[in-house]
Amino acid sequence: MKTKSLHFKFLITIIAAMLAVTVFIGGLCVYEVDNFVQTQTESLIKVTCEKDTAQINDVFGDMENSVHIMEGYVLGLLEDGDDIHDSEVQQEIISLSDEMFVDVAKHTEGAVAYYLRIAPEISDSQSGFFYSRARGEKRFVRFEPTDLSAYDRNDTEHVGWYWQAYDAGEPVWMLPYHNLNNDIVMISYVVPLYYNKEFFGVVGIDFDYMVLTDKVSNIKIYENGFAHLEFEGEEIYNLYHNKESGIHNHPEEYLSVSNKLKNGMSLVISASYSDIKQIRYDIALNIVYIAVLLGLFFALVVGIIVRRIVDPLKKLTEASAKLAGGDYNVDIIHSDTYEIKLLSTAFNNMARNLEEHERIQSLLAYRDSLTGLKNSNSYRVWVSEFDKAAEKPETAIIMIDLNCLKETNDRYGHEVGDRLIVAAAHLIADTFKRSHVFRIGGDEFLVVLRNRDLKEYGELMKKLEAECAKRFITADGEMLPVSLAMGYARYDSDEDTSFVDVFNKADDAMYENKRGAKGLN
Repeated sequence: MKTKSLHFKFLITIIAAMLAVTVFIGGLCVYEVDNFVQTQTESLIKVTCEKDTAQINDVFGDMENSVHIMEGYVLGLLEDGDDIHDSEVQQEIISLSDEMFVDVAKHTEGAVAYYLRIAPEISDSQSGFFYSRARGEKRFVRFEPTDLSAYDRNDTEHVGWYWQAYDAGEPVWMLPYHNLNNDIVMISYVVPLYYNKEFFGVVGIDFDYMVLTDKVSNIKIYENGFAHLEFEGEEIYNLYHNKESGIHNHPEEYLSVSNKLKNGMSLVISASYSDIKQIRYDIALNIVYIAVLLGLFFALVVGIIVRRIVDPLKKLTEASAKLAGGDYNVDIIHSDTYEIKLLSTAFNNMARNLEEHERIQSLLAYRDSLTGLKNSNSYRVWVSEFDKAAEKPETAIIMIDLNCLKETNDRYGHEVGDRLIVAAAHLIADTFKRSHVFRIGGDEFLVVLRNRDLKEYGELMKKLEAECAKRFITADGEMLPVSLAMGYARYDSDEDTSFVDVFNKADDAMYENKRGAKGLN
């Protein structure tokens, strides 16, 4: 081939042009990929931090809800300001709360201790109760309440849970601290109790800090990325100190994003710049490798089939146009490892969200969504435990049926019927404050009488009837009464073989009462 021939010149020109285009496109790709990886990493960390912050705040929300349920229960037992200073009322509240709180604690993730303490200025320095369990144990064990007078109020490990809530005058999250009694690092949510603006005491739950650190330790960005918890820039009881020490000693080596959590701490998610550089390097190396192969390929093609060079040039032009347009997912960047990692992370997060959702739903399975009372599931559990008990406690029940619900639904619609059900539920719950109240059917309620309610059931039933006579709801300009039929029955060990016998007696009495109500079905 002559060096001055058009063929040779054309060949050299095409090869030189292809090499120039390949080098240009390769350099452009390296530049664009460098910016792309940086931008995508920042976006990934931000989205991950927002998502995981929301998940952790959901855990905090569940914890807070449990303590506020306890708060509402205690305050609901106080009927007037004099009850606060009445030692008998205080003991009754402690007794009732002792039975109720364990059910709340058992269904609260990470709970390791719960307590109710009456203010020492209106009782004594150990009035209340305290239950705790070791990590991994299911059963809570009662311990002698801490003597508030025996410790300095700044002693966080022993009495900080009381004085911090007292000083704040509002619910407080305590920062993680090492509890010396059970050797657990924990966080506590404590709510001060006020009735008519007068301080009565505190309720609270202690949570195993590992519930949070386990979730945080599973958060990872790339190979050497990690997450940790901070408070005002300082690490708090993390279980992976070596990495955290690295980020605080060499912050320039990490790209970090932080979000505030509900308890005042911050979730910090970090990606190592070495990982980001490695991703850039790997992609750039692939681009250079492909560019070299493209150059060799086109050189061979031009040398062998120079007369058919138009087609390869056309294909190269189309490929170059795609590359210049930023389409790095075809032909050039054929390795999609980065996207697979993102997809895998998305599926793992989805699985964790579904698991968390199922756990929350299981907590709600024992409450009636319309009235807030205990539902039929909770009722069946109670009946099963009653029938299994070798020695039955003194027990009496009241069956209650809401009159005229079907007629109300047929005439005014189910929305008005639901309002009637809610009104009835509130009246029953307000009357029998110290008893178990279940909604066991659409218009059926059952009260398991306990404590003072058991002794005063007659007066309470009359009180409920009187309240019903005064309670109405309005629909289409008409006033609809809240009318109830009630039947009382007491468990008799000589006659009754199981709870169903007591139920049938109360049910018969209730229907007798319903038949006696003139004009009601």
